[in-house]
Amino acid sequence: MKPEHLTSQDFRTFADGALPRERARTAVAHLLRGCGSCRQAAVPLWSPAASVAPVAPEAYDAVFERLAASLAGVAGAQGPERVDGLLERAWSLRHDDPAEMLRVARRAVLTASGVASEDRGNPRVADLQGRAWAGFGNACRIAGDLEQAQGALDRAAGFLGQGTGDPLSRAQLYDFQASLESARGNYDLALAALDTVQALHRERGDRHLEGRALISKGLQTGYAGRPRDAFSLTQEGLALLDEARDPGLAASAIHNQLWFLVESGHAAEARELLASHRERLATGGAQCLDLLWLEGRIKAGLRELDGALLDLEAAGQAFAAAGRRSQAASVKLDLAALQIRLGEPVRALALVRDAEEAFAQLGASRTTRMALAFLRRSLSEREVPARFVLSLADLVRRNQMAAVRG
Repeated sequence: MKPEHLTSQDFRTFADGALPRERARTAVAHLLRGCGSCRQAAVPLWSPAASVAPVAPEAYDAVFERLAASLAGVAGAQGPERVDGLLERAWSLRHDDPAEMLRVARRAVLTASGVASEDRGNPRVADLQGRAWAGFGNACRIAGDLEQAQGALDRAAGFLGQGTGDPLSRAQLYDFQASLESARGNYDLALAALDTVQALHRERGDRHLEGRALISKGLQTGYAGRPRDAFSLTQEGLALLDEARDPGLAASAIHNQLWFLVESGHAAEARELLASHRERLATGGAQCLDLLWLEGRIKAGLRELDGALLDLEAAGQAFAAAGRRSQAASVKLDLAALQIRLGEPVRALALVRDAEEAFAQLGASRTTRMALAFLRRSLSEREVPARFVLSLADLVRRNQMAAVRG
């Protein structure tokens, strides 16, 4: 069906910025498709001088070309492939540039809306809109806007409910919901969502993605403070992986296992696992720095205090130099526990105060801030065991990881 031309009232309302969002998107899509009569009618409203002197066609064509460039794909001219391409691009930015991830994901939603305006009622288009809104919701979560993230995921669920029932799209939505619940500290809800993800992939017979879901469950179980269970779940997931499909996933899972062993007091086992996989884990500067932190914790667990002190101090300085402020602050807590073991409670208190200030500047969660304030007061008032400091250090690290995980 040929789209209807815009009315003069549509133009006036649009120019004033008061046209409802869906109608505004339809209007932009109609103009970008090249309707000459509507373009000509729109010029006087956005260019007051046009009523005094006629505007050459190429002048307002250029305006709409610039609009098309700034809203690339919003009219759906490049179709579903454009939406999926934008979503892939957004996902690739999740660690390096969350703000750009959000912008690209928003473009995917606008593009999907343009596709829908051309093909209403098509279940596959509903799937496309669901995927776009899910990607946008995940981008909002990574950017720290949890309320908008939930609203976007709710929109995604609504569209997928009108779609084909595609299990991959549904699994992705549950996966993103799990990440959102984790960011809120609702680890049991995150695990429930991941149970559904795992079941959907098992029904499809996709062992690799089922393994990925198990690894995610291991991570959430670790966030919940059950590192031994987390290690076992991750091991189950590793057994199902096809490493050729996602070479980095296995390495990431092994790295998680190292932390689970450290947190559960199995430093010797952690050292053996690290020795077996060091080459595959130390693939870049950031990874080597993470391993230096881990080795410091392993040495501390094995009572190699001088070596632990050297590794942790070096890791903290390197994290700070690399701009990884959250990790640098977390290392201060590990150093505080070490200073207690070395009989230096005053130094330990100073490190905790530094970490508390750093996390406050980073906008850390309420749980993190409360844990640090409690630790500082406890150290100020009485002698505190090193294991207590380490427990709180692990809690803070887990909270920070859960908040930013992509």
